[in-house]
Amino acid sequence: MPLQQLDKTQPKILVWEAFDIHDPMTLAAADLYERTLDADERIPWLWIEQSVQDRTRCKPRPGEWSRHLLLAAPAGRQDDPEALAGYVYGALLPGFGGYLCYVGVAEWARRMGVGTRLYEQFFKVLRVDAGERGEPLPFVIWESHRPDPIAPASDWDNWTARIRLFDRVGGLWIDGVDFLAPNFAWDDDDDDAPPVPLQLFMKPMDTPESAFTPERLREIIGSLHREVYRNEPGSPLYDKTLPPHCQPRLRPARAAAVRQTERGELVVPATV
Repeated sequence: MPLQQLDKTQPKILVWEAFDIHDPMTLAAADLYERTLDADERIPWLWIEQSVQDRTRCKPRPGEWSRHLLLAAPAGRQDDPEALAGYVYGALLPGFGGYLCYVGVAEWARRMGVGTRLYEQFFKVLRVDAGERGEPLPFVIWESHRPDPIAPASDWDNWTARIRLFDRVGGLWIDGVDFLAPNFAWDDDDDDAPPVPLQLFMKPMDTPESAFTPERLREIIGSLHREVYRNEPGSPLYDKTLPPHCQPRLRPARAAAVRQTERGELVVPATV
């Protein structure tokens, strides 16, 4: 049955972990990955393939990341690459918390709860990882690229839909900081590569929301730069992300949907 004819209120969405880089569903995820993320935001797919291969060899050693690629499809179609509804990739970082790196949903599968299922299953997987290591899971953090103020209305519609998803899964916006990430579309040795400004979102897990003070959030953001991007204090991306006056705070995710026009006007989407 063509995907366009699927009754979006009927199919049950199943989520499972990928363990075979040659599986047609994993190959379909590679294609969806490139279609749902801009080149300046995504790492080479080969790095994700390597993580999938490593999962089949042995458990992560103490101190190593526990990486996972989860896939989603309607029940009964888990072997049909055309039915791949979405993917999520991320990891547990020992001594830090959970880091959700990338998530994508196929165009035909929007508004079917795919994103919610992927996030919720990812949270469950990381809880198991943390339990096996005998440590708490204080939070899961993720990034998202907010459109420019002059971006087309369709880009802002997609952003608003993404914010609604973050709200549904219990995510909070870390307001007051633009996280400057490396631009993966440029050569690593190119010092002129413009950074990618990202918004940070967090779901408190074993640590209460009240514990995430501005000082604690600064520590977490600094650790994210060091652990994930290998940026230390003194590097341009680290220092520009966390200038001395930066005072991050947690706010409802929906607050991130407000955009500012070139004239300084604030626009609040009616659907948030």
